Amino acid sequence: MSPTTTTTIFTSTVTITTITTATTTTASTTTTSTSTATTTTTITTATTTTASTSTTTTTSTSVTTTTSANNIGVLRNTGNGTFTAQVTYSTGSSSAPYCVTAADVNGDGKLDIITANSNTNNVGVLLNNGNGTFAAQVTYSSGSYPMYVAAADVNGDGSVDIIVANFGVNTVGVFINRGNGTFATQVTYATGSFPCSLAVADVNGDGHLDITVANQGANNIGVLLNRGNGTFATQVTYSTGSSSVPYSVAAADINGDSYIDVIVANSGLGNVGVLLNRGNGTFATQVTYSTGSSSGTFSVAVADLNAGGKPDIIVANNNANNVGVLLNDCT
Repeated sequence: MSPTTTTTIFTSTVTITTITTATTTTASTTTTSTSTATTTTTITTATTTTASTSTTTTTSTSVTTTTSANNIGVLRNTGNGTFTAQVTYSTGSSSAPYCVTAADVNGDGKLDIITANSNTNNVGVLLNNGNGTFAAQVTYSSGSYPMYVAAADVNGDGSVDIIVANFGVNTVGVFINRGNGTFATQVTYATGSFPCSLAVADVNGDGHLDITVANQGANNIGVLLNRGNGTFATQVTYSTGSSSVPYSVAAADINGDSYIDVIVANSGLGNVGVLLNRGNGTFATQVTYSTGSSSGTFSVAVADLNAGGKPDIIVANNNANNVGVLLNDCT
């Protein structure tokens, strides 16, 4: 199927639940301010797939970052969809952890935890002790205000590396795994202003993982192609619209042509943008889908929610205090 002849259509946003998101980030400064003393970001590692292999590792744990408490919390699944009280692990005094992910970084078959510690300008790695408890974090210096962290094997050596969006200095940093769960000094690559989210996926079909970043202050996304050795070319940018303030980005094959497309949450305009891959790692102009003019589309995720065989879009609408679902009507 040619990527230039496939039509992708999403249904209007369906609101399914109510949430409260306490964190807001302004693009006018290089700092992020929180509207309350306690901010929690949650990820669930119920099914975690590392991009370096085709193996899916399943856990039953929820991991949270609590910004004002300077820790991460682990809530173990009791087996019926309820969770135990959290066990917390320090990320350091005044660290303000902003984002967390989980991956097996030392190759022991157990998921470890990686955090972006926004106030102390580092990433923390907490190795799994083998029983679902975690060792004290080991930190690695990043750029100013690391706001988002991802884990993937970007140089193809079989070990999971760390990629971080350095919001305060307009770079992404790549920490190459030494093969034993420790990491080399980050190598940085320029982005647009205020990079606040990133996705790691092979967008040009060469078998190497590329980086897509949401440049909040520049109203665009940047695509950094992997040179094939874990280093990256200068970003190519694609507009997300004037005053769009792109806050979150995801990557998935939306239209079923086997090429990875880009999905972006445009918080300033209250919409989601879909940029279809032309089949060579470049992207068509975004098509937008409304989430409500004042919704404050804050975060985006992609999954097949209705078992239709096509990825749907889920958005967190910060100002509207709800979650929206856009079902994929691609034919």
